[in-house]
Amino acid sequence: MIRQIFCLNPSSIKSDKNSSSHNWRPVPSVYLVFRRKRDHLTRASMTESAEKLVERISRDLQKLEDLLKASGDKKTAIRFPCGFLRPASYFRQRYPFVSDRNLQTNIAYALILSDVFRWILNRTSLLGTAREMVIKEGICLMGSLAESITKNALHGICGKNYNVRIDKMRELKIIDDDLQSELKQLWEFRNREHLFRLQDREYDHYKLKHYNDAILAIEGLRSSLVRYSNSKKSNKP
Repeated sequence: MIRQIFCLNPSSIKSDKNSSSHNWRPVPSVYLVFRRKRDHLTRASMTESAEKLVERISRDLQKLEDLLKASGDKKTAIRFPCGFLRPASYFRQRYPFVSDRNLQTNIAYALILSDVFRWILNRTSLLGTAREMVIKEGICLMGSLAESITKNALHGICGKNYNVRIDKMRELKIIDDDLQSELKQLWEFRNREHLFRLQDREYDHYKLKHYNDAILAIEGLRSSLVRYSNSKKSNKP
């Protein structure tokens, strides 16, 4: 039996499929493999093997960087691992309620970018301000998605600004009070994209929890609109 565990981040586990665009197969962030008799791998040995591999790759990657710097920053490209980025088709089918097909595809492309951010945050030791800025961009990306999704969902019903649309969705009972608050908080983070409006330095502002909250808010919005769309279809004469 093979049990697959997919991690949204090290502290928040979420079931999902991961795949590359040309090798469409589940690739979990952690594999726990149990096979009778012939499987001699234990969780401890797998962890040890992974740790040794990470140590070697990290050491070799630093050697490569030092070599490239010494040779005048010669351009090169390390192959991005297959199996982590999910394809646009996966995301498109999760947003069937989006009536504009171009928007539906662009949402999918944005979520592929979110997978790139997720890989950087979960698979590298990026620290400090650089890590915070990746987190910030991920949050702002989720805010932009919320803006476009609500605009499309309420087309012909409420064309006003974002917060008014969120209130309208609550009035229509598409979302609940908690999600209404979470989506408004997401928009506050999204508006920090306008640097000229900020009154302070962006240092020690953005945590991984903020990004996870943003992702969960988008997932809540998606699930709510799927239910709303299905209910409208079922109520048609």
